[in-house]
Amino acid sequence: MSDDAGMAHLDCYLEQVRRNLKSLPKSEVEEIAAELRSHVLDRVEGAPTPHRVEEAIAALGNPREVARLNLTERVAVELERDRSPLTVLRGIARLAGLSLYGFFAGLVSFTGYVLAAGFLITAVSKLVSRTHAGLWRWPDGKGGYGFVFGVTNHPGARELLGWWLVPVSLAAALLLGWLTWRFGIFSVRHMRRVAQRGRA
Repeated sequence: MSDDAGMAHLDCYLEQVRRNLKSLPKSEVEEIAAELRSHVLDRVEGAPTPHRVEEAIAALGNPREVARLNLTERVAVELERDRSPLTVLRGIARLAGLSLYGFFAGLVSFTGYVLAAGFLITAVSKLVSRTHAGLWRWPDGKGGYGFVFGVTNHPGARELLGWWLVPVSLAAALLLGWLTWRFGIFSVRHMRRVAQRGRA
């Protein structure tokens, strides 16, 4: 078999890595692919026979694991430079498709930020429309009560918190946002450690 067969095998491997890096910008994907190609060619010392290329690729590992390690490293490095909630959420979103834990972390982060935003919107709504925003209770007609936190026009609803809704909602929004942010940072670090152990 010719050296061309070895290079074709390498191209096929790199294409699999690219497919697993689709959440990265194209320029970053090509940078990683170029680094991997250079690494393989260095290992075969300019003689890319099929056998030597296969050995070099085997040393790199499964293309999905190689992609996961590169992606988690890049996200973790980005978080070391900028730990803003938006950067953390974007990093989690980039890692969500790599593993079941990544999907879980993405779901928890998205839910946490949505709930925090909901509390914040409720606090602002109380300031803008004090008669419609609040923690409401009303008889459900079956001997119990229905509750809603937010805005309602339900007839017979009774507001329970009054102006206390504003500080309570703001505190809940800040706490939930902070906890979600910390969970996102923890999750990126956890996925990085898992990826590194997989390469050890």
